[in-house]
Amino acid sequence: MNPRRGRKGAEEGARAGGADPGGPLVMVCLGRRCSALRALAGTQGRVAELQRAVGSTRGAVLVTADCLGSCALAAVAGVAHRDGATGQAGLTVWLTGVHEEGRADALADWIRSGGPEPAAEPDVGLPVALVEAVAGLGRPPRVARRGA
Repeated sequence: MNPRRGRKGAEEGARAGGADPGGPLVMVCLGRRCSALRALAGTQGRVAELQRAVGSTRGAVLVTADCLGSCALAAVAGVAHRDGATGQAGLTVWLTGVHEEGRADALADWIRSGGPEPAAEPDVGLPVALVEAVAGLGRPPRVARRGA
């Protein structure tokens, strides 16, 4: 995984309100296949929209990767709750087909509303438009804090 944007949202949120509150950790594949699917669907701008959603959500963090290795699942994204005190992410819900307009919009809206709850499974409270997008639940990704 090649992080392109790390803890910026969380760091800004921490400065604004003191301690890092934690929040959604969103991982998005920007590999060749996922990017090509977005181009074919005309949804390339949805990645920028997701960046804005993360930037406007206190404690949210966006991690982009050159390839997440799930090319058979179409454009993929993973979402987990990140603990503010430790920076560690919980169980991840992996979503497929997020190049589709409805799913891309639903993902950004879900992140704006806070994403997964801290103590719940990450797919609890998932927007209806994303229910069929669930590819599975998995272990949290290992993401290092900047400067660590």
